Amino acid sequence: MFINDLPKSNSMKSILFANDTGLVESDNNLGKLQNSVKHEMTKVMDWLTANKLSLNISKIKYILITNKHVSTESFVINVNRNHIERTVTYKYLGVMKTDLERAL
Repeated sequence: MFINDLPKSNSMKSILFANDTGLVESDNNLGKLQNSVKHEMTKVMDWLTANKLSLNISKIKYILITNKHVSTESFVINVNRNHIERTVTYKYLGVMKTDLERAL
């Protein structure tokens, strides 16, 4: 399958394993991070469309991990006008990731 070409389509770090894909982006500024994710997800969607693939929006989640006490309530990710669900814990390949600030 040509999913291994996905990392070339955007600047986010891609973690590919079998049929699971994780995309990672980071920035010290939440506003810049939100804009970057929006821009890079547009590239991902363009790549999927060009390769006749689709994204199951209902299965997508994101976790925002921060070590600072900053308000993250206004941080929202939308893909093709669809709201992506934010979670405080997420299991990926058997490893549990947690946004400790929101989980406590």
